[in-house]
Amino acid sequence: MHSAPFLHVWQADLAATLPPWLAAENTLSAAERARQVRLRTPTLRQTYGRAHGFLRAVLSHYTGQAASTLRIEVDIQGKPALPGAGLYFNLSYRPGRALLAVSNAYPVGVDVEPLAPLANVDALIQELFAPAEQAALRATVPADYWPLFYTIWTRKEAYAKALGMGLAMPFAAFSVLRFGPSQPLVFTAPPGVGLHHWVVGAGYLGAVAVQSAASLLPTHYTYPNALFDK
Repeated sequence: MHSAPFLHVWQADLAATLPPWLAAENTLSAAERARQVRLRTPTLRQTYGRAHGFLRAVLSHYTGQAASTLRIEVDIQGKPALPGAGLYFNLSYRPGRALLAVSNAYPVGVDVEPLAPLANVDALIQELFAPAEQAALRATVPADYWPLFYTIWTRKEAYAKALGMGLAMPFAAFSVLRFGPSQPLVFTAPPGVGLHHWVVGAGYLGAVAVQSAASLLPTHYTYPNALFDK
């Protein structure tokens, strides 16, 4: 379908009411259904089902295979993979919103978070944020505090997922911005990685990381409309 390297980012409104013929939850595998049933609340179960149905619908679009027949496995880094498909992908979801990054060339990571205050955030920042990131948060005005916090966090999480490390990543050991007393805030990325962040619908922030030194910009698509536009 594509010969040139690409980075595609798809977003889905998991709270939207979709027509029955777009009920992608029906394509989940037996293992996915078993995991869905074990989740504690109806909201978590609905979020999981819709997010993984969204994943299968989009991957079906790239592979030409029926969504229900896709064999999604876990690679040696613990990341979901489609053996033989020639695709890298990563999914992130929260109640109400999901993001999916797909590339034909490089490992990717993605994260989406709601813009909601967190309890005990000071301890979290002390443990997981680099000194420059902590300083930037201390210097920001109250109205910008949570947007900046989640911009930093989604970028860090997307980077960790692109490397296949997830929460095993030493988050405080790297920074996704530069900041000091005599310089403005500048967003950066660790060497060999592209990082991008943006607003994902009302009340959410998202970020995508691609494990490549090439300047590969994301192309954005909205599910399910873009399945029929592309």
